[in-house]
Amino acid sequence: MLVIIGTLSLISAILIINIRSGGQQVILFREQAKILSILSKAKSLGVATFGKTGVPCGYGVHFEAPSTFLIFKDLAGDCQVSDKRYSGGAEIYEAFQLDPVLKFDTLTLSDVIFIPPDPSVVITPSQDEATVVIKVIKSGTSATIKINSAGQIST
Repeated sequence: MLVIIGTLSLISAILIINIRSGGQQVILFREQAKILSILSKAKSLGVATFGKTGVPCGYGVHFEAPSTFLIFKDLAGDCQVSDKRYSGGAEIYEAFQLDPVLKFDTLTLSDVIFIPPDPSVVITPSQDEATVVIKVIKSGTSATIKINSAGQIST
């Protein structure tokens, strides 16, 4: 009887540990999908607003460590001389936070902006491919999102 109770206790402890780490894995992949969705939304906003009056020069996504990211609209008065990057609070379209168990581990960019009508893609700082890595703080498990200068978003 004592052996059975001990065995059941051990199995229960292992299951509880696995369920907890499995839950963090689900959160990690959910947040990765959320970032992919936000990047795609900014890209489609950049295309959808071309030719309308009073619209921004483009839409982009700004990343700030450890856990903030947002969609912004480039509000330059003259799009030809726009800085093509996030310039502060007035440009916020929608703001997001990573789940508290996660943080940005690697950010090789601060901004990516989609400029109509193509949309052209500008990554700040300038590079051909940018990488965003999100990580579970406790376990170190990570997920990667990449975006290139052609606007292709991948994992």
